[in-house]
Amino acid sequence: MSEAAEKESSLEDDFKNISTLKTEWDGRQVDWLIQWLCGFVNDAKLSIGITLTVGGSTYTGTLISHEKYFQRIAEDLSKPFAANPESEKALRERILGFHAEGTSAEPQLPVQYIHMDNTRVITAGQQIFANTGTLWRGKISAVDGFVLGEIRRS
Repeated sequence: MSEAAEKESSLEDDFKNISTLKTEWDGRQVDWLIQWLCGFVNDAKLSIGITLTVGGSTYTGTLISHEKYFQRIAEDLSKPFAANPESEKALRERILGFHAEGTSAEPQLPVQYIHMDNTRVITAGQQIFANTGTLWRGKISAVDGFVLGEIRRS
Protein backbone atom coordinates (compact mmCIF):
# COMPACT_ATOMS: atom_id res chain seq x y z
CA MET A 1 0.00 0.00 0.00
CA SER A 2 1.31 3.45 -0.87
CA GLU A 3 2.14 5.97 1.81
CA ALA A 4 -0.70 8.25 0.64
CA ALA A 5 -3.20 5.38 0.79
CA GLU A 6 -2.01 4.42 4.30
CA LYS A 7 -2.38 8.03 5.47
CA GLU A 8 -5.89 8.27 3.99
CA SER A 9 -6.87 4.95 5.58
CA SER A 10 -5.53 6.09 8.96
CA LEU A 11 -7.45 9.37 8.78
CA GLU A 12 -10.59 7.48 7.77
CA ASP A 13 -10.21 5.21 10.83
CA ASP A 14 -9.72 8.24 13.09
CA PHE A 15 -12.90 9.89 11.81
CA LYS A 16 -14.88 6.70 12.42
CA ASN A 17 -13.87 6.67 16.10
CA ILE A 18 -15.99 9.47 17.58
CA SER A 19 -14.19 9.52 20.96
CA THR A 20 -10.79 9.91 19.29
CA LEU A 21 -12.17 12.58 16.98
CA LYS A 22 -13.80 14.56 19.82
CA THR A 23 -10.68 14.32 22.00
CA GLU A 24 -8.48 15.39 19.11
CA TRP A 25 -10.74 18.34 18.29
CA ASP A 26 -11.20 19.42 21.93
CA GLY A 27 -7.46 19.10 22.39
CA ARG A 28 -6.95 21.90 19.87
CA GLN A 29 -8.68 24.28 22.28
CA VAL A 30 -6.52 23.24 25.24
CA ASP A 31 -3.32 24.84 26.42
CA TRP A 32 -0.83 22.01 25.89
CA LEU A 33 1.21 23.17 28.89
CA ILE A 34 -1.60 22.81 31.44
CA GLN A 35 -2.56 19.51 29.81
CA TRP A 36 1.02 18.29 30.22
CA LEU A 37 1.14 19.61 33.81
CA CYS A 38 -2.04 17.69 34.74
CA GLY A 39 -0.60 14.52 33.16
CA PHE A 40 2.66 15.02 35.05
CA VAL A 41 0.79 15.43 38.36
CA ASN A 42 -1.24 12.29 37.56
CA ASP A 43 1.88 10.23 36.82
CA ALA A 44 4.08 11.58 39.63
CA LYS A 45 1.19 11.60 42.15
CA LEU A 46 2.20 14.95 43.56
CA SER A 47 0.39 18.18 44.40
CA ILE A 48 1.12 21.71 43.15
CA GLY A 49 -0.43 25.04 44.08
CA ILE A 50 -2.26 26.57 41.11
CA THR A 51 -4.59 29.44 40.27
CA LEU A 52 -6.89 29.29 37.24
CA THR A 53 -9.12 31.73 35.47
CA VAL A 54 -12.29 30.10 34.17
CA GLY A 55 -15.04 32.15 32.58
CA GLY A 56 -14.30 35.30 34.57
CA SER A 57 -13.84 33.54 37.92
CA THR A 58 -10.63 32.72 39.72
CA TYR A 59 -10.06 29.20 41.08
CA THR A 60 -7.16 28.76 43.47
CA GLY A 61 -6.05 25.63 45.30
CA THR A 62 -3.90 22.55 44.95
CA LEU A 63 -3.61 20.61 41.70
CA ILE A 64 -3.89 16.91 42.55
CA SER A 65 -3.82 13.64 40.59
CA HIS A 66 -7.03 12.09 39.33
CA GLU A 67 -6.22 9.09 41.55
CA LYS A 68 -6.14 11.24 44.71
CA TYR A 69 -9.33 13.01 43.60
CA PHE A 70 -11.24 9.72 43.24
CA GLN A 71 -9.82 8.40 46.53
CA ARG A 72 -11.13 11.48 48.32
CA ILE A 73 -14.52 11.28 46.58
CA ALA A 74 -14.80 7.57 47.50
CA GLU A 75 -13.91 8.32 51.11
CA ASP A 76 -16.31 11.27 51.41
CA LEU A 77 -19.29 9.61 49.73
CA SER A 78 -18.96 6.24 51.49
CA LYS A 79 -18.70 7.67 55.05
CA PRO A 80 -22.48 7.94 55.54
CA PHE A 81 -22.73 4.17 54.93
CA ALA A 82 -20.31 3.21 57.73
CA ALA A 83 -23.14 1.49 59.62
CA ASN A 84 -23.48 -0.93 56.70
CA PRO A 85 -19.94 -2.10 55.85
CA GLU A 86 -21.03 -3.99 52.72
CA SER A 87 -22.70 -0.92 51.23
CA GLU A 88 -19.79 1.27 52.25
CA LYS A 89 -17.29 -1.06 50.59
CA ALA A 90 -19.42 -1.48 47.43
CA LEU A 91 -19.78 2.28 46.99
CA ARG A 92 -16.09 2.91 47.65
CA GLU A 93 -15.06 0.24 45.11
CA ARG A 94 -17.49 1.58 42.52
CA ILE A 95 -16.12 5.11 42.82
CA LEU A 96 -12.51 3.91 42.79
CA GLY A 97 -13.44 2.00 39.62
CA PHE A 98 -14.06 5.35 37.92
CA HIS A 99 -10.38 6.13 38.43
CA ALA A 100 -9.40 2.74 36.99
CA GLU A 101 -11.51 3.42 33.88
CA GLY A 102 -9.34 6.46 33.17
CA THR A 103 -6.08 4.49 33.46
CA SER A 104 -6.58 1.56 31.09
CA ALA A 105 -3.78 -0.01 29.06
CA GLU A 106 -5.22 1.51 25.87
CA PRO A 107 -3.22 4.28 24.20
CA GLN A 108 -3.19 7.33 26.43
CA LEU A 109 -5.47 10.11 25.25
CA PRO A 110 -4.60 13.65 26.27
CA VAL A 111 -5.70 14.59 29.79
CA GLN A 112 -9.12 16.28 29.64
CA TYR A 113 -9.88 17.10 33.29
CA ILE A 114 -8.14 19.05 36.01
CA HIS A 115 -8.55 18.04 39.67
CA MET A 116 -7.99 20.39 42.58
CA ASP A 117 -8.18 20.20 46.35
CA ASN A 118 -8.63 23.05 48.83
CA THR A 119 -10.22 24.99 45.97
CA ARG A 120 -11.54 28.46 46.59
CA VAL A 121 -13.50 30.29 43.90
CA ILE A 122 -13.39 34.06 43.70
CA THR A 123 -15.98 35.87 41.58
CA ALA A 124 -16.36 39.65 41.47
CA GLY A 125 -14.08 39.94 44.49
CA GLN A 126 -16.20 37.58 46.63
CA GLN A 127 -14.97 34.16 47.73
CA ILE A 128 -17.63 31.52 47.09
CA PHE A 129 -16.29 28.51 49.01
CA ALA A 130 -15.18 28.56 52.64
CA ASN A 131 -11.56 29.32 53.49
CA THR A 132 -10.84 25.59 53.81
CA GLY A 133 -11.79 25.04 50.16
CA THR A 134 -13.24 21.96 48.53
CA LEU A 135 -12.53 19.30 45.91
CA TRP A 136 -13.06 20.56 42.37
CA ARG A 137 -13.02 18.93 38.92
CA GLY A 138 -13.24 20.85 35.67
CA LYS A 139 -12.60 20.54 31.95
CA ILE A 140 -9.14 21.66 30.96
CA SER A 141 -10.65 23.07 27.76
CA ALA A 142 -12.64 25.56 29.91
CA VAL A 143 -9.51 27.04 31.51
CA ASP A 144 -8.69 30.50 30.14
CA GLY A 145 -5.36 30.89 31.93
CA PHE A 146 -3.30 29.76 34.91
CA VAL A 147 -0.38 30.58 37.16
CA LEU A 148 1.53 28.24 39.40
CA GLY A 149 0.86 28.97 43.05
CA GLU A 150 -2.21 29.66 45.15
CA ILE A 151 -3.68 33.01 46.10
CA ARG A 152 -3.25 33.40 49.84
CA ARG A 153 -5.10 35.94 51.93
CA SER A 154 -2.82 37.78 54.30
